[in-house]
Amino acid sequence: MKRTYLYICLFAAASMFASCKKFLDEKPDKKLMVPTKIEDFQALLDNPIEMNLYSVLSGILSSDDYYQTSSDYNKLKDYEQNLYTWSKNSIPDMGPNDWATTYAQVYYANISLEGLAKIDRTGMNAAKWDNVKGSALLFRGRAFLEATTLWTRGYDNASATTDYGIPLTQTSDFNVKTTRPNLKETYEQIIKDLKASVPLLPAVPINNMRPSKPAAYGYLSRAYLSMRDYVNAGKYADSALRINSALTDYAPLQYIELYENPEIVMMFVADSMIDFKISEDFYDTYSANDNRKYLYFGENRDGTFYYSNVEQYTGYFTGIANDELYLTRAECFARAGSATDAMKDLNTLLKKRISPFTDLTATDAKAALKVILTERRKELLMRGTRWMDLKRLNKEPEFQETLTREAKGVTYTLPPNDPRYALPIPNKIVELAGIPQNIR
Repeated sequence: MKRTYLYICLFAAASMFASCKKFLDEKPDKKLMVPTKIEDFQALLDNPIEMNLYSVLSGILSSDDYYQTSSDYNKLKDYEQNLYTWSKNSIPDMGPNDWATTYAQVYYANISLEGLAKIDRTGMNAAKWDNVKGSALLFRGRAFLEATTLWTRGYDNASATTDYGIPLTQTSDFNVKTTRPNLKETYEQIIKDLKASVPLLPAVPINNMRPSKPAAYGYLSRAYLSMRDYVNAGKYADSALRINSALTDYAPLQYIELYENPEIVMMFVADSMIDFKISEDFYDTYSANDNRKYLYFGENRDGTFYYSNVEQYTGYFTGIANDELYLTRAECFARAGSATDAMKDLNTLLKKRISPFTDLTATDAKAALKVILTERRKELLMRGTRWMDLKRLNKEPEFQETLTREAKGVTYTLPPNDPRYALPIPNKIVELAGIPQNIR
């Protein structure tokens, strides 16, 4: 089944899709037309094109990690221009897009969970059974979290029960009506899925495309960070790092390798051919002895700087890695008042990035927090976390930012906590599913 047809099927009214073909009719192996065995569902989740290499790009396009010259802007597709200028127009209704790919991953996970429920767990198949269920739960929880990052407003305890969340599709049945629960319920489901995956997953996966305990802990940490629950964000970052705390020394590298990098907890990639330019002012925040300055960036003929793709291809890493977890734990230590522990984590990371390196210091926890947030911005550039960080930090007056861009002679601004931080849902989904559109 083509992705465009799946995209409609996932959210359409039942009467319109009575004749919808089975989702798996075009699996590569025609012998597996309908999965029935544990191995079939594992293969379904091991499909890297659907599950790992179609991470969302809209948050990166909407954030302030990059800028576009007039020439660059004119080359963008219409929806890319809309995201760049925070327009009211949605991403395309048809064809591959972030909504379709995110909910395709949810669909694969639901197919696996439903199929596995029909297979008895025994002493002989327990390890395989657990891995499939844990993986499906993690993939679904992560997909919900990515959707929440894009299509909801920043989490606030005061409004979480009235702010819209995202559809929490937990069935492969197209006849089940799609709704938008509130934001509190949305995060509760994300956390429920991720927590349920932990005891089922291995501490060390066979490769970093597969889910693991550290990956589940990592996404729990990111979810709680998005909610500004810094106690739990730090707790789960620590849980992940207690299993795998590896950091890669950037000094000898020519490029950042992903697949066999021990620092990468779980691989997800967003693909784009856009020329992401980085401001000279931001480029200059990296010292001359900072190896990221040479691994992250390249210089164009006109003297502008571009973000250099990891591993020399067009994908941008958006998964979970230990550098993010060290930064999250450091931030949470600082917010808890422990400047010493916060700076210890930060320096542990920066020693692997800067050479020679002299430990950074902070006079108190408040000063430590400012340094850590600055370094988080530098380390996690183009990783898909900036849009989330902007939304959560805009809830704190001290860290609020107004974003400004220019395109075709027009200046666009995005104030803190603006409704446009919740991106528009594809119009066709709103129309067919009857769910509320985000205010723009």
